[in-house]
Amino acid sequence: MCLKIAKKSQLHIGCWNINGHKNKGFDKYSDPRFVNEICHKDIICLIETHCSLEESLSLDGFTPVHLTRPKSKGTYKRSGGISIFVKSELRPGVKFLEHVNNDYIWLQLCSNFFGLKDDIFICYIYNPPENSSYTKSLREDIFDLIEKDISKYSDTGKILLAGDLNARTGTQVLDFINNDESLDNIPVFDKISPDLNLPVRYSMDEVLSTRGKSLNEICIQSGLRILNGRTPGDFTGQLTCYTPNGSSVVDYFIASENLMENILFFKVHKFLGELSDHCQISVMLKIDCKIKNNVDDKTQIPPSTYIWDETSPQEFQTALSSNKIQNKIKRS
Repeated sequence: MCLKIAKKSQLHIGCWNINGHKNKGFDKYSDPRFVNEICHKDIICLIETHCSLEESLSLDGFTPVHLTRPKSKGTYKRSGGISIFVKSELRPGVKFLEHVNNDYIWLQLCSNFFGLKDDIFICYIYNPPENSSYTKSLREDIFDLIEKDISKYSDTGKILLAGDLNARTGTQVLDFINNDESLDNIPVFDKISPDLNLPVRYSMDEVLSTRGKSLNEICIQSGLRILNGRTPGDFTGQLTCYTPNGSSVVDYFIASENLMENILFFKVHKFLGELSDHCQISVMLKIDCKIKNNVDDKTQIPPSTYIWDETSPQEFQTALSSNKIQNKIKRS
């Protein structure tokens, strides 16, 4: 065995509300299209998995953490559920932090592992619909819980929120204090500096809901900025959810303003209605990471000379048309 060090300069982080791992007997976890949509991320979170620990997805090359809800007493069905997958080679640099309930979870990206100025605290969230019976049964609002954590983790690092927040934040609505160089009379966290030259955020969803107003206020008070509609890759605020009752923007990535310099792009992925009524969303972070891998010495030995004979053309065409080679060509 020998030690191989690979340099990694980008970290692809995704999030997807899959609206249940099964749909009318169809198990998405066994569908190659579904797996292909998520396996190319470095860190990916699936929301609303609706499954038990035994039913949870296993991905080759990834270390998973699963949060599940018990079956409801009335219908004996599962709702909610979060599954996070971290590439195994990156797992040493990721810490999973304590959480109050199974509707959100915090991850810590360690600065010394990923080559960052500060640790990044990622919160994956599923905030159930405001009027659902489950939401009404909660003792404390999820936004209130997360806001407390934001205050705590902002003292030692930068914040990245992601998930289905079931909040509609409107179009061209400010989530920051415009042209204000003084925060003396505004109740914000001590370490937040005034916003400078931050572009207005656009959205194809014009509705501003009550929860959306609360989310905008959290962003203003805590120095967080919604990436949808103002980041390379999505300057128009693409719709993220499509239902028979209408389309909306409810899935977000939200970052500390001083983290935005590390964000290369934000993307709303193609809508795949057969797999979910939500689009997957993702961001690419700029990092400077050196990954150590143990590699078998035999893999370092160059292949021996290949002797071409009369059967070689057919063998070559067969190998070239194989699924494995075709997938490599598509990803290259």
